[in-house]
Parts: sequence; C-alpha cells; structure tokens
Amino acid sequence: MKYYLIVFITLTTILTACEKDKQIRKTICVTSGDYDYLDNYKVDSICTSDICSEYLTIWRELLMEKNNLNQEFVDSHIELCQSKINSWANGISFRVCYKLKIGWAIAYNCDQFIIKIDANNTNYPSLDLPRDTYLTKDKIKIAVENRAFSSEITKMTNATDLKFVSMESALNDLIYFSNVNVLCMNKITLDDVTGNLILQASAQYENEVNSCIQGTIDLISSDKNVNDTPCWIN
Repeated sequence: MKYYLIVFITLTTILTACEKDKQIRKTICVTSGDYDYLDNYKVDSICTSDICSEYLTIWRELLMEKNNLNQEFVDSHIELCQSKINSWANGISFRVCYKLKIGWAIAYNCDQFIIKIDANNTNYPSLDLPRDTYLTKDKIKIAVENRAFSSEITKMTNATDLKFVSMESALNDLIYFSNVNVLCMNKITLDDVTGNLILQASAQYENEVNSCIQGTIDLISSDKNVNDTPCWIN
C-alpha cells in the first residue's frame, strides 16, 4: 500500500510540474488590420519604355525558369506594382516590385538586376559580362546566379494551396505553439531558402522589461519558429 502511495505522489508531482511548464505567458500587442502591412510598400507606375518592356519580359522568363512556374501561375498569382530603371555607380539596373497572392496570403516583393555595366567598372571579371552595352537574357542570368551588381530574382514557391483556411487560423496555430495568450500580425513575406510564404507575428511580454517574442509560421509547410528577443536595443 505504501508503494502505491509513493507512486501516486510521484506521478502527481511530475504532472503538476508539467502543468506549470505549460502555463501560458501573458503578452500584449497592438492589433491592426490584416493587410495593413501592405500600406508600407510602394505601388507606383509600370515603366512602359521599350527598354522597360524588354527587361520586364526577361524578368518574367527568368522568374518562371528559376521557380518552375507556368504562365497560368504568373497570371493568376502575381500582380505588378511598379517597375523602373535606375542609374547608379556601377551602371544601370532594372527593378520590378509585385504582390504574390496565394489564397488569402499576400506578400510584397521586389527583384532587380543589372542591365548595363559602366564602361570603367572592373568588378566580377571572371563572369565575362560585357561593359557599356545592354545585357542579353543569358548575361543577366549569369549576373543573377552570382548576385553580381546586386542582381537577384526571388526564390518563390509554385504551390497554390495553403495549410490554413484563413489568416486567423494560422495566427492561432502560431499562438498555441508559442505558449502565449496573444501575438499580433506583422506581415507576410517570402522565405529566402524555400520560397514559401511566411507569416510573421510578435508581442511584448506583460510585466517584463524590454522582453518580446517573435514568431513565424510557414503557410505552405506549417513549420513554426519562435524566439525571445529584446523589444528594443539602446
């Protein structure tokens, strides 16, 4: 009888300790509209010059090739927001910004690549990129693959189905995983490695000085990650 009593007390102690570990930490944050984060990004005009039109076509082709996208995906899920040509120290670059929309999730993103290298520029000699002339698609692809002259085209998922039926359900799943009472939506972005859509959220711990939590949830795979972090750095 004493043995069973000891076992009962031991199990009760263990379960009590586990329950304490599962106690939800109180957090606070300021809620906003679901898509308020998009207000921080610029929606401007699409450049319509012959040069702009040529490099916009090249951008689409390289984006599709890199991410195994078909024309239907591009037409259905990518909304152009702005495109322009920029002159800078190393030459001339083409920049395009757009929204990727899959279901209820929307991410804003920009790509850019060099289209004409200054005649006096000697950077990236091994890539054999011509100077002082507009680059062909093949040469731009080389620049992008090597991120030469700040050239980059985003890694992007070709998935069309999300793991969550709404922003609220994704956020609630992340809150439960984080073991806090509330997280507030920050924004949706594209993951640099997988190209998947990522929901970011955060909050401040209640009654704790300069102590915050940041979390992410992958809307395609449902993978989650949470980190404690200072709210600000002096």
